[in-house]
Amino acid sequence: MKLGIINGKIIKPDGVIEKGCVGIEDGRIIDIRDTLPDTCDNVIDANGGYVMPGIIDINGDDMETAISPRPSSRFPADFALLQLDRSNAVCGITTKLHAIAYFEDELNGHHIGLSKEIAKTIAHCRYSLLTNHFLHIRCEISTHLEDVLEVIESPLVKLISLIDHTSRQGQGQFLDPEQYKEYYEGVYGLSDAEIDRIFRTKLGYANAKVQNMREVARKALAKWISIASHDDDSSQKVELVHSIGARISEFPVTLDAANRTRKLGMTICMGAPNVVLGRSTSGNLSSIQAVAAGLVDVLCSDYNPASMLYSPFILWKQGILTLPDAVKMVTLNPAKAVGMDYATGSIEIGKRADILVVTEQMGIPVVARTIVSGEVVYAGGCAV
Repeated sequence: MKLGIINGKIIKPDGVIEKGCVGIEDGRIIDIRDTLPDTCDNVIDANGGYVMPGIIDINGDDMETAISPRPSSRFPADFALLQLDRSNAVCGITTKLHAIAYFEDELNGHHIGLSKEIAKTIAHCRYSLLTNHFLHIRCEISTHLEDVLEVIESPLVKLISLIDHTSRQGQGQFLDPEQYKEYYEGVYGLSDAEIDRIFRTKLGYANAKVQNMREVARKALAKWISIASHDDDSSQKVELVHSIGARISEFPVTLDAANRTRKLGMTICMGAPNVVLGRSTSGNLSSIQAVAAGLVDVLCSDYNPASMLYSPFILWKQGILTLPDAVKMVTLNPAKAVGMDYATGSIEIGKRADILVVTEQMGIPVVARTIVSGEVVYAGGCAV
């Protein structure tokens, strides 16, 4: 069966075909042209909308939130995953790396037991879902590593983040320790005593942090898993993580760290919500400013999947990037960062047909069709 997408602005890595057609067969892209494919069993008319690759989100923590949207509620993991799969399809996310926290009793609702349950549920359900699902393991280096080293064995793991939350010393995202305390008191309702307990536990691992990073990196590299550093706050931190094998920097919090990351040739990942809001919610580096300075390669959903589609159009309409370069930040570039670009991330002949048809409402891009491996998994607004 052949599927044709016609009358669309096709966003390719190197340009836009203003009124083009895409031919799909057996789940793959077989033709890209400016005329109707020769034979099609089914045709989708993009009606002048955009035809772009499916979005690849390499860092989204919405699974934990879907399970426990409030501290007092907890839904079954399979129920949460099923609903999340559908909502991500509506947002145009065709490949998702679920960022799950391997923090030992880190915070209310974040613990190893829940993380293992999420990983097991994704492995069990992934072939029954609409979109592609993988794991991004957020590894707290200031704790024991047994569970992290175990989960690295899963073929679903595509990314490991090395995270240091010993922020009493003023590190990472919260350079002011009091800001760290206020955040977790407000969000998780932790008491001073509970926060102090977490600090004491983490500080007990302070001398082993570099050794822990090296141990995790050694096993991840042996499995061809990409490694990221998290909340880099200095050039010294960037140089350290680069020396052990990290090639991605997530959410650098200072220009100094971002500039050093760029000089070392690392991939820089920032939050798409930061672009939509126009600022960092923590008062750190602005994604838009960093993009304008040439210091961002990848945008991720972080906590808001809908921002993944909107953010590249903001960057394009503000004249910061061309449309193809902006779209690559949520498609081809993240695919490259985690070694998936051979199969997906761009509209090119031979690649898997993970494609979006996008229209605009009130000047905001919305998904009209989400296509995964050549199958329409969501239809919300253009005539077939």
